[in-house]
Amino acid sequence: MLAIVLRVIILVTGDADANLAARIEGQTADLDAEIERVASPRLPAELPGQLAVARRLADERDADAIVWFRRDDDGWIVHVAEAEGERVLVRRVQTRGGAMSSSAAIEGAAVVVRTALRGLASGGEIGVSEPEVVAVAPSEPVDVTIDRPAEPIDRPAAEEPVTRPLRPFAELAWSGVLDGERAAGTHGVAARLGVAGGPFRIAAVATHHPGATYRSRDATIEVERQTLGLALGIDVAGAASLRRHARWRVAADVALAMARFPRTTTTTSPGLEPTAGAVIWTPIATPAVRLSRRIAPGTWVAVTLGADLVARPPQFGVASGEGFVPVATLWSVQPHAGIGIVVDPF
Repeated sequence: MLAIVLRVIILVTGDADANLAARIEGQTADLDAEIERVASPRLPAELPGQLAVARRLADERDADAIVWFRRDDDGWIVHVAEAEGERVLVRRVQTRGGAMSSSAAIEGAAVVVRTALRGLASGGEIGVSEPEVVAVAPSEPVDVTIDRPAEPIDRPAAEEPVTRPLRPFAELAWSGVLDGERAAGTHGVAARLGVAGGPFRIAAVATHHPGATYRSRDATIEVERQTLGLALGIDVAGAASLRRHARWRVAADVALAMARFPRTTTTTSPGLEPTAGAVIWTPIATPAVRLSRRIAPGTWVAVTLGADLVARPPQFGVASGEGFVPVATLWSVQPHAGIGIVVDPF
């Protein structure tokens, strides 16, 4: 299973914040987290105002979580918030006095952040919902030392199940197939409309490739390609969650469809008779891998690579006095690619 990296920004308003940010980078080096320092103006005094500024900066950088600090007399107040959720963690770490104790307090603050990010990365929750946020009283310090490696001081909530939202989704894409006859393949449009629940999805799929021309010295034939079927898929990385919105998604799916090939003979050599226009039907299965990138809330760009497995590969030709003269025979396994826009709330 591929890991999805948690993108985190740390708001830095001065040298003291920069020291804390450096310690956090060290504490989180072994996590699936990408840390970025962001220069920030002085934050408002009240927590709602701080959250508004922090989430605006997170939205500009497509971050999953935001960390910031506030000096409070003889201690630090550490804030960790979800970029798109409704929960925020507030912890106070007290400085006992002296350079050594100050260093220990910074280390303790970094451990608070590490514990929170570890919980978020595994799908857990942090802190409390915003309406319940209260100031942490100075009488509730967190004592730390530097005589041994710092222990986590906040209980991770990763054991709770991750909510898997049920939602509709739709896709419109370019579709290309190498059929074994045309060097450039055939090209058209593909559409999907379906429903997804967490990592699982099911959709109706349809494709249309306008008439492609197949030529030989004997004849010229135009063939369209249309499919209609059902696709089943699973997200193997970046599955949807109400608590955290992934930026990348990797999925595997298989589509089962009926393919329709309407064909028309446009020209023939002397002595050959055009075959009457006809429609050829055949079942097709299309296993594929999909890589998606979220480009805006609810909007993704998806790239698809797969293969069409054609049960009865069509053969097109014309009639002569000696029998059937083939013009084009399609492959039974046809490489398939696509790129499109997906509308998926999660």
